[in-house]
Amino acid sequence: MADRRVDRLTSVLRRRGIVLPSFEIYGGISGLIDYGPVGARIRRRVMDNWVDHWTSHGDIVEIDSPTITPEAVLVASGHVGEFSDLMAECGACGNAFKANHLAEGRHENPDSLGVDEINAML
Repeated sequence: MADRRVDRLTSVLRRRGIVLPSFEIYGGISGLIDYGPVGARIRRRVMDNWVDHWTSHGDIVEIDSPTITPEAVLVASGHVGEFSDLMAECGACGNAFKANHLAEGRHENPDSLGVDEINAML
């Protein structure tokens, strides 16, 4: 039922030029979209309203930074050495999931669990 609704919504969004799958002529990449003519206008209006809302008080300013971050910045900030997400792969469908999300119903603080503890739960 939900899949049919998503398919219908996706079809409407594509037909009306709101969003399109990115790189579709090359097979596409899951999770990436391009904004069509209508979608680009909608996105721009939402962004303009968002920025106007937050910057109208005078104590918040807008900046624009690169989307791509050099590895040296991630190393210096501790992201490379300190952060890692344990992943679990479903044997039936092959999808990957964050292991701590799978443990949420079984432990009060799954983010505190180590590899062995999560493996024992799963």
